[in-house]
Amino acid sequence: MLRSGFFPDFFRERPYLGAAFEKSERRKKLIFLHLEDDNCQQCNDVASQGFSATILKEKYEQNFVSMRANVKTENGKKLAKKFEIKGALISLYIDADGNILNRHDGSTSAGFVYAEQADIALGRKDEKKLSDFEKEYKAGQRSPQFLRDYISKRKEISLPVNELLEQYVGQLRVDSLTNFGIIRFIYANGPTLESRAYKVIQYGAPAGLIDSLYKSIPVEEAVAMNNAIISNTFRVAVEKKDKNLAYQLSSFIHRTYNKEFQKGFLASRRNMLRFLYAIKDTAQYKSEAMALLNFTHMSLTVDSLKKIDAQEMRNQPQIPPAPWRKEPVRIVRNAPSSQFYHMELNEHAWHFYEISNKASDLETALKWSNQSIELSNGLYRQHQQSQYLGNAAYMDTYAHILYKLGRRQEAVEWQTKAVEAQKVIGAAGSFETTLVKMKEGKL
Repeated sequence: MLRSGFFPDFFRERPYLGAAFEKSERRKKLIFLHLEDDNCQQCNDVASQGFSATILKEKYEQNFVSMRANVKTENGKKLAKKFEIKGALISLYIDADGNILNRHDGSTSAGFVYAEQADIALGRKDEKKLSDFEKEYKAGQRSPQFLRDYISKRKEISLPVNELLEQYVGQLRVDSLTNFGIIRFIYANGPTLESRAYKVIQYGAPAGLIDSLYKSIPVEEAVAMNNAIISNTFRVAVEKKDKNLAYQLSSFIHRTYNKEFQKGFLASRRNMLRFLYAIKDTAQYKSEAMALLNFTHMSLTVDSLKKIDAQEMRNQPQIPPAPWRKEPVRIVRNAPSSQFYHMELNEHAWHFYEISNKASDLETALKWSNQSIELSNGLYRQHQQSQYLGNAAYMDTYAHILYKLGRRQEAVEWQTKAVEAQKVIGAAGSFETTLVKMKEGKL
């Protein structure tokens, strides 16, 4: 795995975060902390590519003390706990006092993304800090405006706001529920479906106000509101292992699709699968995964996916013709739906590989994995240079399942294909390591 790139002080682990803070304060720099884990070595390799981008060299050397930690190590666990991080991959931009100025989830090989995130952090370094809000809050400050500002600051860096939102709503007068701006603010911060904040609005706001809110704001904002409610509720449901709340959330998701019943159904079932996998309810997860994928995903063809994408493209809004452009241009706001089907086939095939040793489960996973490869190849292989040998990650999944089924030679053949496909976009190290282990029979 790459560790340096253009970062002379970039490293995997540092014994004490204090050393980074000391260096940050002494050099008047911010801290860049990337948290990773071992669950997706390919994701870590992708991040390494991004960090090595030339565009980052000057910006990060001048403005950041950069560090990298694995959340599976003791040091990584301490860092994750300190900054209220659950899981990885996550990049944090922190000042010398420990305030998070920006947070970026995931990893990317696109260096400009890390450059943009750095600029956001640098733009916030002179603003009121999270620690300032925390001090005032501990001192008893609870005014509505303070709580609004505190909520906005925490949301800015993706920290939970549930408790603060409950306190804010608890201070509102009854007539506040007729205030369009207040309702908009609460919904924008994603009240969870079981929370007092959500229920107060549902049962206390005038009839039709919520519908008017959704109809009057931009579509992107309405979608962001729903996504905030969904993500926050999902997190709470997982933390509490609350199936009733998860089912309630699935119904909410279904309703957000209005008349698009099939899309709403798929989205709600996807949510339940994520929940069941997250709480490790293996039996129900396997049952529902097979019911969904065998009924929908396995019946799809490349042509049927192309038709779905074509229909979605026709439904995209258009920019009217201009004097220099005779034809209207469509605005593509969302990724094509086709990608989710083969991605989910691969994802659930891998999950079955992880959680089951039963031959019947692994055979089912193998079929899903093969379908993901076939659909992906049919959609992209002839049109995307990076995938002219196929999707390396999907072939890696297929090879792992073959290996677990005892079909070692076939597994080696497919893992070899995965290595070659990954070399097209670089950083095939983790796949090559797997290949060696397969050949030695030590995977």
